[in-house]
Amino acid sequence: MRNFIFWRKTLGAALTVALLVSPWAGSARAEKIDFSKVTCEAFEDFEEETMTMFYFWLDGYVSAKSGNTVFDTDGVEADLTELLKRCNANPKTTVLKVLGQ
Repeated sequence: MRNFIFWRKTLGAALTVALLVSPWAGSARAEKIDFSKVTCEAFEDFEEETMTMFYFWLDGYVSAKSGNTVFDTDGVEADLTELLKRCNANPKTTVLKVLGQ
């Protein structure tokens, strides 16, 4: 049963990402974002779709830097909430700098 729940959550997260990056996703548009320059203020103003993609990019970036290859599906909401809390306190700071704090 525990294994089934893990795979259900993993599949759910994978499907969400696939839908967000597919050509059929809502308002898909070609846009380049320099993540090193995204401030917390700009991050908080992203549309939900863009914020979700950025969050997953951030997770991959931080994982690559730390060497941690585990994706905690249960921790996504808590991690994003913590990031937004830290961003609220530092709106002019880049998201990458806030993550490094």
